[in-house]
Amino acid sequence: MNRRLVLVAIALLAVACLSAAVIGGLLAVDNIPGFARLVRGNPPTPTPMPTLRPTYTPLPINTLTPTPTSTPLPPTATPSQAVPTDTTPDPERPTDEPTVPPTDQPTQEPPTPTEEPPTPTPEPPTPTPRPQWLAFESDRGSLGDYEILVMTTTGSRVSNLSNSWADDAAPVWSPDGRRIAFVSWRDTLAGKWSLGHGTIYLMDFDPGSGTGGGNVTRLTSTKTQDGWPTWSPNGQRIAFESERGGNWDIWVINLDGSGLTNLTNDPADDRHPSWSPDGTKIAFTSNREGNDDIWVMNANGSNPSNLTQMPGRDRYPMWSPDGTRIAFNTRRDGNQEIYVMNANGSEQTNITNSPDTEGMAHWSPDGKRVVLYSDRPGNKDIFILDLATGKWTNVSKAPDSDDEFCTWSPLP
Repeated sequence: MNRRLVLVAIALLAVACLSAAVIGGLLAVDNIPGFARLVRGNPPTPTPMPTLRPTYTPLPINTLTPTPTSTPLPPTATPSQAVPTDTTPDPERPTDEPTVPPTDQPTQEPPTPTEEPPTPTPEPPTPTPRPQWLAFESDRGSLGDYEILVMTTTGSRVSNLSNSWADDAAPVWSPDGRRIAFVSWRDTLAGKWSLGHGTIYLMDFDPGSGTGGGNVTRLTSTKTQDGWPTWSPNGQRIAFESERGGNWDIWVINLDGSGLTNLTNDPADDRHPSWSPDGTKIAFTSNREGNDDIWVMNANGSNPSNLTQMPGRDRYPMWSPDGTRIAFNTRRDGNQEIYVMNANGSEQTNITNSPDTEGMAHWSPDGKRVVLYSDRPGNKDIFILDLATGKWTNVSKAPDSDDEFCTWSPLP
């Protein structure tokens, strides 16, 4: 009897273990791109994006020296025998032409022709303005992974730029709008942002056509986490957060991979850098005084100072285009809101005032609007908020996905 009970218990345990393994496998396939890649295979290879540099076939250049052509001369008449001419006037022969008496009237000049008015030069056609673009991260990848997408500010012309099997996140525009820096987990086994170290990458973008994703280049390389890139205003360097020193610090690197420098080098965690438009300052998140606050320092890492000094968690600073204001996230009101303050930390104002979760505000080029994500539809969508009118506009409208971390392209 006891033996039979033992066998039944073993059988039930085996069934339970098998069920747990099946359920765990299904969850892994749905949530970890690396497992999904092993089970489903690689996602379809995307159609190559058109190159950003037009190709052309040189046309043959005709010589500028004309080929001489000879014009035949009229034939020379053969001279005939000279006939003597009698020039003696005949008094009896009448004159063939009447004699015109002389006149005292002056000879009239022919009328001067009227000059035609000059043909006006046609005005050149007005160039079509290129659209403004929003870059954002979205979990619309074919393996459930996060990809870098772009769309216009009206939500049209949505395009997947990264097309990677792994998570790609945190896209930021170069100052000329022709390159995008982002964080990728494509160098890890799982390909999941929470299960490996991220690396800073660069890729091209054509703001005229809205195509891009080519010339993908890895900028950083480390066995620890790199993230949150931000461009210097001259487009020559990128600041980013990294754990390579043992804790989170703000680092800077040249675009060719040289000049890697730790700017903060503090035992506290310093994260989320944002370069000021004039290039002299970097705002960042730090917990040096016990909780996350918004700090600012000189671009070389000197003279750090706390701007917010509030008990709530303040993160993700973003400079306005004119450098006079900073937007940031905070939980000081109990939920995640977006505040704006002056660059010296004064006049901290809630601009979202919502019971929902909002985050990652980035300014429009004219400083009159911000683009952000919000979960007010039930999922995370990309919204544009007009700062003067308070009007919200949902521009992504993707109920089956989460769209986050959005940035506005600069003007040409």
